[in-house]
Order: sequence, then C-alpha cells, then structure tokens
Amino acid sequence: MVENLNVFSDSMIVVYQINGGYQAKGPRTKLYLKYAQRIIARFNEVRLELIPHGKNEGADELAKLGSYREATLLGVMPLDIQRQPSVPEHEVGSLSDDLDPTWMTPILAYIKEGSLPDEKNEARRIRYKAARYVIYDGILYRRGFSVPLL
Repeated sequence: MVENLNVFSDSMIVVYQINGGYQAKGPRTKLYLKYAQRIIARFNEVRLELIPHGKNEGADELAKLGSYREATLLGVMPLDIQRQPSVPEHEVGSLSDDLDPTWMTPILAYIKEGSLPDEKNEARRIRYKAARYVIYDGILYRRGFSVPLL
C-alpha cells in the first residue's frame, strides 16, 4: 500500500490551492478542493510540487499516449470515460420576490423593471453591477465567457 506520495504539477493554481496558498473561490472549485483534501488525508505524507511547463515532459508524453487509438495501446493503457463530475453538482436556487431583501434585490429590480434607487451614486453602482448579471429561467447568473469547443 502506498503511504507517501509525491505529486508534480505544472498548474500553479492547483498547487497553491491544495498547499493552502490560494483560496478556492468558485463553488465547483471548492468542491474539488475538498475532494482532493479527502484523498490526500488517506496518505501519511503528500508533497505537491510546482514544476515549470517545460519540465513536464513525462505528463505530456503520457497525455499523447492516451490520445492514441491504436489497437496495440488499447490493451496497455486502461481507458475510463468519466460521464459526470467527480464532485456533486452544487444546487442552484431561484429567488422569490417575497424573500427579505438581499444584495441581489436591487440588481433584480433593475434588470426586471428598470427601477433604480433615488440616490445618484447608488443608482450608478447598481447599473454597473447589473451589467455583469443576467436572469435566465428566473435565476440570476453572473455573466462569464466560455471558449467554444471546436
């Protein structure tokens, strides 16, 4: 049984999050961090080291090998297709109008009805914040960008 583990990664954010130098901010990232911490707890000692991208030849070669579909390699390298995330989906709730006001209430009011507070600076702040959000199927989402898959 393996008791001590050395892990080498060229992902600075992953190394620093697991080693405690960076916080995990997004809900999905937090779930993955907790999942990794549970796995790490099974070992006596785990060292996670950051290595430069240029010195990561071993992982690059393994990734290339895994992408080949040649019959000679299929028996050597196990193939596992992951059909769902390793961590559970976080729940997304919708906001009801009868709830107590939150920081989202003025943003929702502006997006839905165009209403703003009377105070000039507060109205400007709400307009600025609201530009970062969209309502989809009754749920307030923060806008983001995604790279299309080719």
